[in-house]
Amino acid sequence: MFALPLWATRAKVYLHCYPRHYDVLMSKKDAEMTAKFKELSTVENDYAVKLEGEVRGYGNEVLRDIIGSIAVDSKKHAGLFKACAAITGGESLSITEDEYNELVESLQKHESVEGNMIKIVDEILAKTRDDRIRMMLNHIKSDEIRHHLLIRNLTKMVVKREVILEKDVWNQLFKDALTHGHAPPDQWEEPE
Repeated sequence: MFALPLWATRAKVYLHCYPRHYDVLMSKKDAEMTAKFKELSTVENDYAVKLEGEVRGYGNEVLRDIIGSIAVDSKKHAGLFKACAAITGGESLSITEDEYNELVESLQKHESVEGNMIKIVDEILAKTRDDRIRMMLNHIKSDEIRHHLLIRNLTKMVVKREVILEKDVWNQLFKDALTHGHAPPDQWEEPE
């Protein structure tokens, strides 16, 4: 397979360069929602920082770990709100084909870990009678299920529908040109 030149593989190629069908798939800009998501991201992040500062003063390590996990959740929420703001702000989430393939591989590995963790937690839950432990394990399990679903859908939900394939780069460069340069014949479409 023909490789893209180094400049094309290193650079992020954004959708606004490709007026074809991609713009239909992108979210419409919504300044009000973008501002709201940014505000929510800031609130969650500030809360996480506050919790992290408070937890340092607690003498009980177990309690510090529990409260610390809540702070981590708040940071996660801040990141998700930030991503929502980017989408409603019209930012492209496109990546190169190689980056997409790496992401899929990484997420598949993580999805496997999450699935295994759900099984392990289920096994422990079946043997545990302490309500405090059961509450925490059930919380972990519900988080793992949500993570598993998020990972499974992430590439479909946000990234896959905006990924730019090598063929798209060649089309943009050579489709309307009188000659097609050195683009491989199978990497561009004939003008209609």
